[in-house]
Amino acid sequence: MAGVSIKANNIVPLSVLMVLQFAVISLVNQNVFDISYVDILRDTSGSMLAIGAVSGWLSHLIPADLKSVLVFWRWHDVLPGHRFIPLAEKDQRIDTESLKAHVAEFDYLKQNSSEQNSYWYKAFYRPSNKQDEVISTHRAYLLYRDAAAVSFVTAFALLVAKQYFGEFLTEVSYQSLWVFALTITGFSIAARNAGNRLVTTAIAVTLTS
Repeated sequence: MAGVSIKANNIVPLSVLMVLQFAVISLVNQNVFDISYVDILRDTSGSMLAIGAVSGWLSHLIPADLKSVLVFWRWHDVLPGHRFIPLAEKDQRIDTESLKAHVAEFDYLKQNSSEQNSYWYKAFYRPSNKQDEVISTHRAYLLYRDAAAVSFVTAFALLVAKQYFGEFLTEVSYQSLWVFALTITGFSIAARNAGNRLVTTAIAVTLTS
């Protein structure tokens, strides 16, 4: 399953996460739960299709590199593949001696984080990316990464709109930004954990195949 198809399969759960987030924002702004959001969740077409299309569009506004920065809170050697050796050494599913035997340049790579990701991609991800365990963790990573990105773009757009068109958004309070901050943090942590798990799962599957 290619990355594009995984992202396509994530449209519905991504839309659900966004609807739930907006429901909380509605609660914050109105002090009453807006039941219309529950009705949207019951709708398998119409509103959900529109939300899915908008969520998919927003998720592409941020380049993949910036999404990685948002998730892993790093500027350099951002991806977990850049740290696949330290991550593998902490994973109980992976035998370190088997890993060393599989990675000819183990000691060199361990000291060069910048080269670890490309090695991990070629030696571990490519051989295992059709396996269900790897697909599942990859899908979770992309889902929460895109959810964090969509939330970030939406929060930024709301902040700009409040600054310049505040008279039209009196019912939307700045407290909404706290909701976005919490959800962005939560989605980022979930994506980071899933990304780390993707790296070690690909290694574990490759070593045992």
